[in-house]
Amino acid sequence: MVRAGAGFSALLDGAAAGKEAASRALESAGLRGAEAALLFAIPREPEDLDRLLRAASDVLGTTAVVGSTAQGVLAGATDAEGEAAVAVLALAGLEAEAFLIPDLRGREAGAGAEILARIGGRASPRDLVILFPDPTALALRPLLASLAEPLGAALVVGAGAAAGAGGGSLQWRGPKLASGALAGIALRGANEPGLRVTQACRPVTGLLAVTRASGHWIESLDGRPALEVYREAARGPLAADLRRASSFLMVALPAPGEDSLARGRYRVRNVVGFAEPRGAFAVPEPVGRGQEIAFVLRDPEGARDDLRAMSESLRGASPSAALYLGCCGRGRSLFGVAGLEAGYLAGALPAAALAGMQGPCQIAPLGGRPELLTYAGVLALVS
Repeated sequence: MVRAGAGFSALLDGAAAGKEAASRALESAGLRGAEAALLFAIPREPEDLDRLLRAASDVLGTTAVVGSTAQGVLAGATDAEGEAAVAVLALAGLEAEAFLIPDLRGREAGAGAEILARIGGRASPRDLVILFPDPTALALRPLLASLAEPLGAALVVGAGAAAGAGGGSLQWRGPKLASGALAGIALRGANEPGLRVTQACRPVTGLLAVTRASGHWIESLDGRPALEVYREAARGPLAADLRRASSFLMVALPAPGEDSLARGRYRVRNVVGFAEPRGAFAVPEPVGRGQEIAFVLRDPEGARDDLRAMSESLRGASPSAALYLGCCGRGRSLFGVAGLEAGYLAGALPAAALAGMQGPCQIAPLGGRPELLTYAGVLALVS
């Protein structure tokens, strides 16, 4: 039987915070020790992390403690953003293979095979693989593409590590710290894991066909200048201020092989450039002729409705543990109040050990393979 507990600490001393969060996680599960744990931290100083991780690992009785620096952390209905805090999810009663792959820059295309070798054996639908890459140092598109074949049967989720107090992002396994790395864990032996996704950007157009493109530049949509279509979707004052519009009006790319804009079936990309003489705009990844896109609006009320709908879909679910991986573009900056996501999720899963983090990007399956998401919340369920 899977047993899990979540613990939180906002103590300023790193060692004391690690010890308190780990102790509370074990206590809430009635455990003396854990077989594995996820630990997320917003350190006051980078030097605090070493003592924090050592103290937490000692309390938990394992070095299979995986995680990364975060912009926000949560445990149960308690959360923190941008201030020193630690969240721990302690796990027992299942097989866990934790790993840290350092110095992965330039080797991202081989990440899937390396992960499979470290977790041992073939991936199965009952496996939950959780990844924490360094998005500031690693090329995430080839990294995720490398996972499709070796880990295709498993549920793969994750989050990009956020920059810490020293400016860089850090990943860990037990007391071992690294940057430019990939930390992760494979959880096996439980029932098939569950997944929910919530998104902060709602579609404001239907699907539009890319009729001319060059690399990252979208030049025409449905035979019309792409920038003209973008301005129509922006409407009002935003249409006259493209730089401001780009903070709110973004591009949705449906999952490969899908023609749906249903929740959790598209990934959102910022508009990163405008070329008015060409009537074009750019997105962070190449787009091809014939591909379909839509415009989506970053909308607090729509995001709240989507989060509520996701929470309501959990009625009747009884997981032992729930891991929530949210985006830095959500939380207080989107909703205007602290604790909204933690409150909804804790209310929907009162019997589950709930913990999680905020990072700059998320990983979840779309179209049958792991994809990079933004402005999303990914919820993985272990039972």
